Amino acid sequence: MEEKKKFYVAISRQFGSGGAETASKLAAKLGIHCYDKSIAEMTAVVTGFDKTVVLNSEDRATNAFWYTGFLSGESLSLYDKVYIGQSHVIKELAAKNSCVFVGRCAAKILSDCENLVRVFVCAPIEQRRARVAASYGISPAEAEKLIKKNDKARAAYYKKYADVEWGKVENYDLSVNTKIGTSKAADIIADYVREVVKID
Repeated sequence: MEEKKKFYVAISRQFGSGGAETASKLAAKLGIHCYDKSIAEMTAVVTGFDKTVVLNSEDRATNAFWYTGFLSGESLSLYDKVYIGQSHVIKELAAKNSCVFVGRCAAKILSDCENLVRVFVCAPIEQRRARVAASYGISPAEAEKLIKKNDKARAAYYKKYADVEWGKVENYDLSVNTKIGTSKAADIIADYVREVVKID
């Protein structure tokens, strides 16, 4: 019996764009697994680091983070070790099944894999501000500050480990704006994946 073709969707997303929600709906439409925060839990098991540290590594990246290891005399920073652990987890998951991965430089980690689709999910700032304010129970002004902080951290993380500019269209196969809603966005991505990967 011929082995079913494996394929992967690596989703990068602006903070508050509904990227995780879109990814979950996409995975359901394609009948495959979606890995987001669960990657952090698996990485914590592999590395022995606290789950919170692993979970926040992408959204709290600052230049100071990259040098924590060097200041203590180690060649690798804590966050370098987290990245290595996450890479191991992502590659192991990809070896088993087709998957949708949210963030964590999955596109870079799986760059040698066939049938990889790189997607960037964005949304208007007004929509992102409202989503974050409602989700965190904060004011629109506070939400906008949080959006800027997290976007900056994600860009720094992506630059550090993928060595490309986060959000730049040339670095993705498809960019989708969730202004149309996360369900429709997931439909567009699913249609694109089916077309380029040639799956039923």
